[in-house]
Parts: sequence; C-alpha cells; structure tokens
Amino acid sequence: MVQALALDCIGPGIQVFGRGPDGGREATFDGEVHLDGKAKWDGYGVIQAKYRDRLTGTSEDQKWFFEQVTAELDAWIKPTSRRKLNPPKYLIIATNVPLTAVAESGGIDRLDKLVTVYRDMQDKDGNRIGLPDLLDHALWHAEYLDRLLEGSEDIRHAYADLVLPGDVLSRLFGVLDGHERRIAESWIGHLSRAIADDSSVELGESGDMANTPLKLADVAVDLPAQTDSASLTTAISAVIARSDHILHPALHPAANDRMIMLGGPGSGKSTLSRIICQIYRSSMLASYAPGHITRQTSRLAGDVQQMLLAGGLSQPTLHRLPVRVVLGKYADAVSKFRQLTLLQHVTDLINQRASEDVSVADVKALMRKWPTLVALDGLDEVSSASVRADVSIKIADFLEEMAAAQIDIMMLCTSRPIGYEDDPRVDFEHLNLVPLSTQDAIRYARRLLEKRFEASPERQEQTLQRLSHAAKSDDTAKVMTTPLQVTILALILEQRTRAPASRWALFSAYYDTIFARECNKAGELGVLLERYRSQVNGLHEQCALTIHCRAEREGQAESILPIDAVERIARDILVEDGYTSTDIDPLIGQLLRLARERLVLMVPRQSGVAFEVRSLTEFFAARALMAGEDAADRLQTLITSAHWSNTWLLASGYIFNDRRGMRDAVVARLDRIDQLLWAHRLVMPGAALAIDALADGFAAHAPGYELQLTQSAMRLLNGPIGEHITRLARTLAPLMAESRDIRSAVNQEVDARIAQGTPGSLRAFLSGLVDSDTDAIAAAATSKLADYDEERGPELHPDYTSDATDEFCIGEDLNSRLVSVGTPKRRLTASSDPSRILTISYDGTPATAWVIPAREILIEYVMSISDKRSQIRKILSDAMQRDDVSYSLLEDG
Repeated sequence: MVQALALDCIGPGIQVFGRGPDGGREATFDGEVHLDGKAKWDGYGVIQAKYRDRLTGTSEDQKWFFEQVTAELDAWIKPTSRRKLNPPKYLIIATNVPLTAVAESGGIDRLDKLVTVYRDMQDKDGNRIGLPDLLDHALWHAEYLDRLLEGSEDIRHAYADLVLPGDVLSRLFGVLDGHERRIAESWIGHLSRAIADDSSVELGESGDMANTPLKLADVAVDLPAQTDSASLTTAISAVIARSDHILHPALHPAANDRMIMLGGPGSGKSTLSRIICQIYRSSMLASYAPGHITRQTSRLAGDVQQMLLAGGLSQPTLHRLPVRVVLGKYADAVSKFRQLTLLQHVTDLINQRASEDVSVADVKALMRKWPTLVALDGLDEVSSASVRADVSIKIADFLEEMAAAQIDIMMLCTSRPIGYEDDPRVDFEHLNLVPLSTQDAIRYARRLLEKRFEASPERQEQTLQRLSHAAKSDDTAKVMTTPLQVTILALILEQRTRAPASRWALFSAYYDTIFARECNKAGELGVLLERYRSQVNGLHEQCALTIHCRAEREGQAESILPIDAVERIARDILVEDGYTSTDIDPLIGQLLRLARERLVLMVPRQSGVAFEVRSLTEFFAARALMAGEDAADRLQTLITSAHWSNTWLLASGYIFNDRRGMRDAVVARLDRIDQLLWAHRLVMPGAALAIDALADGFAAHAPGYELQLTQSAMRLLNGPIGEHITRLARTLAPLMAESRDIRSAVNQEVDARIAQGTPGSLRAFLSGLVDSDTDAIAAAATSKLADYDEERGPELHPDYTSDATDEFCIGEDLNSRLVSVGTPKRRLTASSDPSRILTISYDGTPATAWVIPAREILIEYVMSISDKRSQIRKILSDAMQRDDVSYSLLEDG
C-alpha cells in the first residue's frame, strides 16, 4: 500500500521492491519531487514501511516503532554495512502505528529528534559517523496515511479489505453504494450455496463402512510444488501468497496475476482448487454479518475455517471474492453457444439457484470495487480441438477485459502437463505439483484416517502402520505419490495386510475391495452383485470407455453418460451373454435403478452416470480395451494421444500384470508406430511414451522389458532438442543408478554417438544427466560431456538451440500437393508458414480428414531443413497429442 501511495504522491519515478531482503527499502526515488508540507526535494530518497500486525493501543506500539526505526538507522551507519555505500538524502518512514503530535514528548517530535541524532552523530574524536547527507525526512503515520487514502480513490478501494474496520462482509459493504450492495448480496448468496455444495471429498467411497462421505476440510492438506524457478514450495500457500498481493492494474503490480497448477492423474490439482475456494469462502463468511447470511451458514463457514486451520493451511490476508469454473462445463456451454464469454459464464454461476439475477455489467461493477479470485479447473479436460481453441481465446479475452476495466483479479488454472500448451496470450506462471514424499504421504494418510476412524483409534493405528510399512518398500512407494493413490491404498489396507505394487494392481484391488463391501451389504444389492458380477464389470468398462471417448469430442467435456446410453450398453451386454428378452427387461430395470443411486463405482450425475474421478474412468476404459484379441492394436491407436496416455499406461500395466503373452507386442508397437508416417518419424510418439512407461514403473520387475523401453526412449536422441530430452534425462537418471544393465546400455549408446559425431540431442541429454541427484551419474555425464565437446569442437554447440524462427513460405509445387489432399485453399497463401497448418488437430470428422496427409507432405519437406526441426517438432507434437482417436474405438463410431 505504501508503494502504491508513493507512486500516487511522488510519481512514476518511484522504483518499488518486492518482498524479501530489500536493503531497507520498500521504494526509492532519485531526482526532483514535491511533497505536501515540504520544500522541494532533489536527490536520492528511500521509503520504508513499518507495519505492526497487532496494535495494542498502548505505549508498546510506539516503543516497537522506535525500535524498528533505530535498527534501520543503525544499519546505515554501520561501517561494514553495504547500505553505507549509498546513504539517502531524503527518508520517508510510513507506519500504521498512531503517533501523537504532542510537543516534545509526542511520537512525531521524538522521531525528528532521533533522525537528528543519527544525522549529526560523531565519534569520540569528533569525526562525523552518522548520516550527514540526510537533508530531510517525512513521517507517514496512521492518521496521515488515512488522509492520503482519502485523496486516492483507486488505492482506497484496492486496499479497503486491509484498512477498513470490522469483519470482512462489513468491510465489503462499507465501500459499496445501494445498487452495488444488491449485487454483492447475490455474490454472497453464491458463496453461501457453494461452501455447502463443495464440502465433501469427491471420492465418495473414502467414507466409512456406510459410505458416509468425509468433509473436504477435514482431510485437506497442502501439497508440495515447484515454481518455474525450480524453488520448492507448497501449492496452497503459493497461491494465497500471490493472491495477497494487490494486483490492481493501475497500481503497477510487480507480481503475475495468473498461475497454472500442473499435475498428473490423481495429483490433487482439482481438489486443491476446491480447497482454495473454500478457504476464501469461509474466511469471508465465518464472521456473522446480520442481514447478509444466516446463522447456519456462518456456523458452517466457521467450522470449515477451523478444520482448514487444523490442517495447517494458509489463510488469506486479502479476502478475494472467489468463483470456481469447471472448464469442462464451460466448454460444453461454449460448444452450444460460441459467443458465451467467460464473464457471462461467471455471472451465470452466481445466478444459479438465485431468485433475482444480476447482469454481466453488475458483476463487473462489483469486481471494480473488490478484488476477485477466479479458479479455472481442468483446462486439459477440454479435449475437442475447436472448443479448446475457443476456450483459450475466451480466457485471454477475459483477462484483457479485466485489465481494461481496471479490475484486481487473480486467476488460478489447473491442468495435466501432458497435452497442456502454453498460450503466449495468457502467459501463465507455472506451479508444478511434485510427487508426494513418504513423509507427505503418511502425513496425509494420518489426517485421513483420524477422521475416518474417529471412534476406533485401534483401526486407525493398524491401518497407518500398514501404510508406513508399505512406504518402506521401493515397489509400493511408487503407488504412494499422489493423494488419490494414498486414499485408495488406505482403503485397501483396512482389509488386507499387503499393498499392491503397481498402479494397475492398486485400482484393481480398490475395485475388488469396494465390490466386496457392496456384496456384503444386506438386501437385494448384495445378491444382485454376486449373481451378475460379470455383467456389472462389463457395464463399468463399456460405460467408462464410452464416457472417455465422448470426453474427447465436442460438447461432451462433462464426462456424464445419459441414462439411455447406459441402458443400451446394459442391453448389449445381456444379449451377448444369451439372455432372452423376457429376462433382460426386469434385470435392466434393476441395474438402472441401482445406477441412479450408486452402482459400485458408478455414481449418479444429473440425468446420467459418471465416475467420481477421472482416473477411475481411465482405469475401466483400459479394462474395456484389453478385452479382445486386438488389444495390442487398440493400444497402438492410443500412443499419439495425450487424452489417452494414462489409459495406455494403465492398460500396459494390466498386460504386464495379467497378460504376459502380450508384452512383446505392446513394446514392439512403440517402435513400429514411430516408422509409420513422416510425422511420426519427426515426433517419435512411441519413444516419448516409453519415457512415461519407465516413470510409471509397470515393467520394473521385468528387467528385460525395462531395458527395451529404455532403448525405445533413447531413440529420441536421433531428433532435435526439446523439453522431451530433459524429461528423458530426468527419468533415466534414477534408473541408471539402480540398474547396471540400463546404465551400461545408456553409456554404450552415448559413447557410440560421441565416436560417430552424430548430431541431435546428445548434448542436451548429457546436460540433463549432469543435474542428476546421484553423484556417480552426474560425474560420469560431466566427463562424457567434456568428451563430446572435445570431439565436436566449440563452434558446433549447442545442437539446434539456434533453430531459425523465420517463416518459410509455401511454394507453388508444395501448394498444389496440399490442395490435392483436400487442404482448404484459404489456408494456403504465398506467404503462409506451413507451421500454421501443423498446429491443426484431426478431430475424427470428414472436415479435418485432410490434416494427416497434409502433415505428411509438409514434414517430408521439413525433415530436410535442420534449422527448423526443433520448432516444427514442438508444434506438430502438440497438435498430434490433440488428435481424436476415439472414433476408432467404439463400434458405433
């Protein structure tokens, strides 16, 4: 706030500093300035802020203030201090501590005397050792700051939540006029409804034996994350710390106002977005404000806040109005009405279940007066290429609209890393969720089990001991790296003593555990499940496959299967099993009734069914794909697709666990697909997926196949550099440390390439190994990197890092070949860059049937242009990952 006031009072010549060590400076200026009540200042000046969290209203406040100022002045005159090299001529000290104007004894006069003492200070020999260059100073105490805020409407509104008295809602309504208060009441109504609707954990089966869901706040924990600068932090604390910044565009914010939280399947990113919104909802509503919320809502908010505090979660200083947007639902709405803006959708969310609607203009007017947090959950779940492009444009448009309206907004987005493309129009700051350490996993499990077995400490401790034992095994530790895995493992170890050792086995054991629990219940459900287990299995598998296929297509991002589609699938299964129509109808009626209530892991959603977490959908889809003799061919279809990558990994885990005879076919297809097309030879999707296979670890107990996967992944060194090479090094380094065979194979490949002087990505790969946590691997890589540099000569480094970014044009011959395969002429102009065509994904419809043959024509040409290969590979890889493959997986198309 002091920085903002300084910019307002003194002007744009102010240089502001962020949090952290600042050399005693919140801001500086240098040159001529004019301050109220002061003669003209001309020179170097420093502004300091001294903020006391809790004011007592006693002499202790002034005592604290003078201790702080004295320490700062001491630092300027200390002989060894770096500050002494550049002492200020002018000093402004700002504080929230009230200082009196009483002559001689008042705080203002006392500060004048203190500054004079330090300015004129001499040693015993009469030498000046103080701050002789200090010509003048100013004090912005609490009362003076009030006057400055009164004169700056923008700053007063931006900091209203921090400077006004009373509870949060009172502060909010204190800055609004009559019409704005009505809008705020609508938003508060939305918060009141949302805090209740969003209070349970999504994995409903993580409740007790009666399937009572746990409260989200009861089991909420912060998760480890890494910033773009590789600094370790925790996700919730990082988002809230950023949201505590004033991000009003007119106040020149130093911090980025948009972050994207990236995490793999089950990593907890969606749950974290829910928890963050609950933190902001509860902090706004926990103090009961008569006339705005009911006592029941205030009590609920207070309970949620206390549970979150008990979990050690950060609380905001700046209470932003939160709204959470599920991007899958927004994408569905956009596919039906392409003109729907993100702000219109936010307005629709606020109006849900409200008696009186507010307009888009109303919502924008309120956002101008109070800071906002918008959480966009599931960017990667917008799979349709055309809708995804629309959604990305609308996110960028929304941020432009907020900036134009001078609105202080913090945007948080979530996505899986695979398939996510950086959009320069949005420029998200990355926050990468990292695998849970054993300590983090046990901490989360303890919190989960404390709530789950509140009445049974013995069961709580027994299950926790089993989890702790599992965490000590290298095998099972690999399936304890995400909150979803730990939750499922805790449920499994309630019933059995040994943990499964792979992700496939983990999900299988989870399904078996829940199925057995449902079978043991009294009544017709248990009997029905026991008798028709095969059909119920098939229903889960076919419904999941259909849902995941539909999720890849336009207008199906919400992943809900209508009940009539469930009925068709059930009927097909029963007919295939030989049931007559007389038997089928009543049995389908029973299954559909259960599906509308809950059928093992299928849950009711709106007018259909769904799976509670996406990883369960992918697990059952993998089971469905593995059912036939053409399983290996089906898996090959999935290799290029980001949407299906986790399904491929789960299905491959099933093969290595239960269908050993298919292992050769699966691994061989990773190599085969990379030779099918020119585009595949450049991108090598099979080799790239081999990296994920090694990281997943499903071949960890089949060392021969793990070695084959390593050799497949190493083929990426034949191509250009890119993030995939860094990922290859990061994945292989720990495997090299554990396996002599893998280490030997990698070293032989590297030595051969050094000897042959083969161009490609070898230098980038070795540089990645140099950063390994294993000293022996890092040392060996350093030595080989020196050999490489000596062999190739300094003039050739680094490989392809100077890829040309200049466009090359489509000539007449290339143009005619592209037209011959159906490329729309509007995409072919004399000045066109082929890379623009390569950004287009195939959506499985005739309208984009030209995309794949057009790629072949372009890539055959591009492969001969070395200075474009890295750039083109990245563009093409992103587009191929978004290609629709679902059209080939379902018989009904």
